[in-house]
Amino acid sequence: MFAKIALLNILKHAKRSVVVLVGVALAVLALSLVGGVIRGLTDTVLSSIIPTAGHIVITDTAAKDSANPYDLKFLIPNAETVLSKLHDDRITLAESVLTFGALLVEPVPTDSTKEARNLGMMGQGIQPDTRFLSNIRAGITAGAFLPEGKGIVLSNRAARLLGVTLGGTVMVLTTDRGNNPWYEELPITGLFNSGSETTDLATFVVSRATAQSLVDAEGMSREFRFLIKDQDSAPVVAAELARQLEAQGFATGKFRVEPWQITFSSLLTIVQFLNILSFLIRFFFVIVAGSVITNSILMTVFERTREYGTLRAIGMKTRQLRAMILTEGMLLGALGSVVGLALGIPSVLLLAQVGIDMGNATEAMGFASRIYPTLAWFDVVFNFLFGTFIAVFASIYASRVSSRLTVSEALAHV
Repeated sequence: MFAKIALLNILKHAKRSVVVLVGVALAVLALSLVGGVIRGLTDTVLSSIIPTAGHIVITDTAAKDSANPYDLKFLIPNAETVLSKLHDDRITLAESVLTFGALLVEPVPTDSTKEARNLGMMGQGIQPDTRFLSNIRAGITAGAFLPEGKGIVLSNRAARLLGVTLGGTVMVLTTDRGNNPWYEELPITGLFNSGSETTDLATFVVSRATAQSLVDAEGMSREFRFLIKDQDSAPVVAAELARQLEAQGFATGKFRVEPWQITFSSLLTIVQFLNILSFLIRFFFVIVAGSVITNSILMTVFERTREYGTLRAIGMKTRQLRAMILTEGMLLGALGSVVGLALGIPSVLLLAQVGIDMGNATEAMGFASRIYPTLAWFDVVFNFLFGTFIAVFASIYASRVSSRLTVSEALAHV
């Protein structure tokens, strides 16, 4: 009965009801967008880094505190043999990677007066079918990612700066383990956009065999990278891998076996900050939106004080009046929440497809410049309950204020 009466009252006072409904809808819409963007930004931090670098990384411990951590003296000999002896059922992927510094030089004829352009970058020597470097593999815009293990993969930005194109060549100048200069002209087989200007200008990719040839490091790698089933178990798996390395005869502390929680501790701090920021934004937004919605419902109730007085005069009890006002507020809150979600969910899903370009704001922190908002069902449920609860809370307060008036006071109210 109360639902029917409440619905009739909503229709009867359509203008004021629309004000409340729109207020709830806008609050839920804004919360959906804020939640989606913050959650998407958090996911971007982790998804931009971990699939590229791995859940666990093993390197020479001495490299960490060295003035030049990429010195070739820190390479791991017999890398594939060492890696093949590391086992754990929780590991889904294990690869060795040879990282090295190089100067990429635009090839020019020897009789040309043109000054060759050059760019200092970091090479990634990796398996052609690698599952790492996901941002580069997914960002291929021309050519292919190391077809048959041949050539070099550059970013479009780097290619433009060097004045080279797909199908052309680029000179890779580096030093080998004997500190002797060495260069090789490699064909450009792929171009990419990683989504991060930092990565685009600092990284190129070759096969591990090519990298070993360039720096005269046959059978060697700089690091081992691992992906595991449950990323939260990385510290436990890392400890097991460290134990297995010692069992192979390596001195304790020879290798640094680092889970991603340590490698990216600064990024985890950023993630925690984003979660706190999300909570604060929602908290203050709830306060502001709740005040606006409460004020609208109070105005609606006070405008109908004489109407409520008439209902009480003809026999409606105070608790029945409160129940009627509460039901009306609940309906408005629920309807407003549904409208807000009907607008918010498609908006978040659309942004999840096209992304939001954050520019240098996120690139400065080392991950992709474009973030993709994420829709979480927890947020959907929370936002619906928020819109409904605020309207119900405001209705409870309004009904208590209204019911305190006597019948005569209510009828005389102007």
